[in-house]
Amino acid sequence: MSQNRAARAYAEALFSAARKMGQADELGETLLSLKKRMEEDAEIRKILQHDLIPLQEKERALQDLLPRLLSRERDETFISIAPEYQRLLDQEKDVEPVELTVASPISPDLESELEEKLSGIVGKKVRLEVKIEPQLLGGMVLRWKERVIDASVRKKLERIGDHLKIV
Repeated sequence: MSQNRAARAYAEALFSAARKMGQADELGETLLSLKKRMEEDAEIRKILQHDLIPLQEKERALQDLLPRLLSRERDETFISIAPEYQRLLDQEKDVEPVELTVASPISPDLESELEEKLSGIVGKKVRLEVKIEPQLLGGMVLRWKERVIDASVRKKLERIGDHLKIV
């Protein structure tokens, strides 16, 4: 089974069980937090992906990180479960995920204001996924579904450079 299919199957099973227990949102938050921790912590990734570390040691090392999901010998699909789970949660709540890429962190007030304005544009409730890319220099890039709005300083400088090449 491919990694994406395995992640989708795990996410669907988790989502179904969490929904029955009335804890779909809480598990979604936990999975996203866990995914972020795993992406940031090389030691956790090393433990999860190492074939020679017995399952019992993996569980001990990751007790607070949902050890029940570690029953596979190589659990590279684990990080893939969180986005699949979030997709199911968004689908159930009719929420549109929008990726916002900015050069530096934005304030919670600005994030709320953007969510509100984008909800009006998109036509449904929006969940912002904020990413930081300093190479944008300023401005922002918005992505949802197939749409991309690039209002970054980097893109504007590229356009100016292209225009100067033509002249």
